[in-house]
Amino acid sequence: MSIKKRKGFNIGLMLAKLSTERTLNPDKSISMQNFDVVDKYVSFFTTSIVAEGKSDAFVRHVVKDAMNAEQDLTEGKFIKYCNRIANIKMRDELKLFKVVFPVWGGQGLFTGRRKWTDVHINLNVSPKSSFTKRAKLERAKQFTKLQNEPDEILDGLQELPLTVCPVRAVDVLDAFEQAEHAISKELGLYALMSGRGKFIFKTGPDRPINMTLLAPHMTVHEPDGSISVEMYWYNRWPRGMVEKRPTQNSIENINRNVAKARDKIRKLPWRHTAEIALARRYSAFAQCDLEASFLDGWRLLEATAGHYRENSETLLRRAAWFFEERDEQFQIGLHLMHRRNLISHGRPVNGESYEGLAFQMKEFLTPFLHAFLTNPFNFRNIEEFWDFCDLPIDKPARMRQAYLLDCVAEFRRK
Repeated sequence: MSIKKRKGFNIGLMLAKLSTERTLNPDKSISMQNFDVVDKYVSFFTTSIVAEGKSDAFVRHVVKDAMNAEQDLTEGKFIKYCNRIANIKMRDELKLFKVVFPVWGGQGLFTGRRKWTDVHINLNVSPKSSFTKRAKLERAKQFTKLQNEPDEILDGLQELPLTVCPVRAVDVLDAFEQAEHAISKELGLYALMSGRGKFIFKTGPDRPINMTLLAPHMTVHEPDGSISVEMYWYNRWPRGMVEKRPTQNSIENINRNVAKARDKIRKLPWRHTAEIALARRYSAFAQCDLEASFLDGWRLLEATAGHYRENSETLLRRAAWFFEERDEQFQIGLHLMHRRNLISHGRPVNGESYEGLAFQMKEFLTPFLHAFLTNPFNFRNIEEFWDFCDLPIDKPARMRQAYLLDCVAEFRRK
């Protein structure tokens, strides 16, 4: 692996400041002016470097060790230490963990095994295996110790089917982050291929849009099933969720579409970006806070439809390009952009539910994401895909552009 500086950051400046705020003693201990010095700089340096494919938890470990390699560090030395330390950790310090996720709404859809990057996902965990028996026992023991408000919700989720992700990681946080990112890609792919519904909840507000979700009480285990640490991960979960069971015909269609899309993604020139988009698509519409869903859906558009310097209307035109009624959908996009700007600047959105905005955002993104993930015309890079989205649709405009290109070709031949 290769760790690099993120463009625009002045790491040397911050390293010089760090050297004045903490002292490395001969016995390897650290003296600090304030107790939060290390955390502040670990956070900054984790942001200022790029370690593609590694979790934030892993990068934090690397950064913390690199910061304390010498009293006075230059940018070049720091990056060199980061790469050296990361390679040592990858070679000598990884340990096998198994991350357990209860999955809600996936019965009949999820089968077999999957792999995203270096993480395997076991969707068919045998209830008779020694690991499963002990893991369930340990999870039940942990559940009985819980004394806080979410107990009643968790009580109704204890019998959900479990998905297990074996992960090699430096600690439980690294393991969980790797596994959650991988399974979010899988769930994001299923969510995208499960239809383009417009249904808005009539009762019970604050329900996630996704129909297949990671339920609360996610845990990290040792290979024998024992819990690795007395903590668990909990995402907000509404009361009274009713699981929707798709028909057998729908299951077959969804699985067929998912398999085709997965094969396309593996061959994408922008595969890494596409996989991140899948995970973000899942997390955007898996939230109970539908204002957050709407805003995360907008951020997904920004992350996939162009470079960060391009204006919002360009991104909207690219997303609207894949609808038959392109001009109409562009107007819908402008509406979503205006609402997003109002919310971002702290102004109320009067007379409209966040459910409506979140569903409109999901519907607006879906055709674009289908094309973004499957690359139907085999473009060589993501810029070609964006250029394609910028081309005119009307036949007279296309013919005029083709004529001009022919003129250029003829001129250059002369």
